[in-house]
Amino acid sequence: MKKNFVVILVLLFLLILISGCINILPTLEEEPITPGKGRLKIYLTDSSEKYKVNDTENYLAVYITISKIEAHIAGDDDGDEGEWIILRDWSNENESELPVFDLMKLQDVSELLVDGSFDAGKYTQLRLFVTKASVLIETKSKESKLIEVGTNGEPVENPSGDQTGIKLIHPFEIIEGGETELTIDFDAEKSIIKTGNGNYKLKPTIKLTSTIVINTTENDNENE
Repeated sequence: MKKNFVVILVLLFLLILISGCINILPTLEEEPITPGKGRLKIYLTDSSEKYKVNDTENYLAVYITISKIEAHIAGDDDGDEGEWIILRDWSNENESELPVFDLMKLQDVSELLVDGSFDAGKYTQLRLFVTKASVLIETKSKESKLIEVGTNGEPVENPSGDQTGIKLIHPFEIIEGGETELTIDFDAEKSIIKTGNGNYKLKPTIKLTSTIVINTTENDNENE
């Protein structure tokens, strides 16, 4: 009995010692940003409030598929035109694995697209590659029905969006050691239009805003 009591005391002592060691272990911190770089986060959202083709049709879903996001670094005063860099690239994935976003579900939330460290400096624009768009439509005629365009039927026309990308002209800056946030506000209600021949076409209406955080300087801008 006495032997068991001693064993219990030893175990309790070891437990207290281990707990103490755990408490004094250093806490893991977020990996520091490399000198000469800053953190960039890009979000996707949609602030439009209605999804209406006309008085007889309503959008129930507006899908876009994104394959790549690039940014253009500004050049210097010596004739350097700068260069395009890839911020995130999904294009090597199978087509079925490319990210698809329903803009209607992004009215009250933002989807994180990019989160990484990039060279500090001035940037002139983004380039968004949208490879595909589709819409789910509810008709309001006497024979109400759902129409899905861009998946099983004729695709939503997407002029050069997957070839040259959608250019978003909006200067922003990445501060060394700081964090810059960009928000791509993709207005689905204005971006999907119905043509005279009854087809649907993607004509992007996008507003880009930028904010510098974790820094004493802030820059809030808007551009369509």
